[in-house]
Amino acid sequence: MAVYRLQCSIGADTAFPRDRVVINPHFNNVGGILTDSDADQLCEDLADALVAYVSGTREIVVKAYDAQGTVPVFPVGNAIRNVGQFPASTQIREVACCLSFYSGQNVPRRRGRLFIPAFLVAPGVSLGVRPSSPTQAKVGGLATILADLGGADIDWSVYSRVDDVARAVSNWWVDDEWDTIRSRGLRPETRLTGTTSE
Repeated sequence: MAVYRLQCSIGADTAFPRDRVVINPHFNNVGGILTDSDADQLCEDLADALVAYVSGTREIVVKAYDAQGTVPVFPVGNAIRNVGQFPASTQIREVACCLSFYSGQNVPRRRGRLFIPAFLVAPGVSLGVRPSSPTQAKVGGLATILADLGGADIDWSVYSRVDDVARAVSNWWVDDEWDTIRSRGLRPETRLTGTTSE
């Protein structure tokens, strides 16, 4: 069996790698050995699904890595869509809605989270104090995409590095609260400074 981390990198605002939004779902092949061509097909399928899922035309790169591989781990699959498309974000980049999930029991090593930026799931919408029901539904729709990827032999999974075990996701939820992912902010371009005196 093989466990793959599919690094999904979505372009926004600039072509700088640090300005891309990244999520990392894991997948486990429960039906046998996963070859590099299988990993490549998983990347292709997820890239196609994300093109349909993400609002607007953005560069999407999906790379497969062996989650149990020995460092250095190199990509064993790759797919790219909408090359060179980095449209501006329509909301603050740090604001995200969380897709939470677990396998069997909601306990450590069996749960995970993916933080989906508001500008991808609610573009152009004035953000309220809480995510709207349609925004929650949009984020929840990603769970269906991930669960359906790869057919019966491929499971969207929670991978624990401590246990070195991948467990199939059984439950998911989306809370009606925003999360802040500070690392997704842009670099400052200007600065206002001042001094004080008494």
